[in-house]
Amino acid sequence: MYVLVGSITTAMRLKRLLERVYGIPSDVVQTPSAIKHGGCSYSVRTNASNALARVKLIEEEYGINIKRIYVERSVGGERVYDAVP
Repeated sequence: MYVLVGSITTAMRLKRLLERVYGIPSDVVQTPSAIKHGGCSYSVRTNASNALARVKLIEEEYGINIKRIYVERSVGGERVYDAVP
């Protein structure tokens, strides 16, 4: 899962909260070009199955502005990104 945010500072904050509050391992990465919406973009990437609900809680509780959330899957050996509503 990729959580798109507006800045590296916000990405680092979200990563710290995911790890510290919920114990969810995550990384700050540059957003894949297939889902980038112009300019430099950073995302928080995690594979934890319970991360989506936790990310939404953090967004609400800590006021972190999340642009979009995508789930990555493989189709025919290629990466496909599905937006999470």
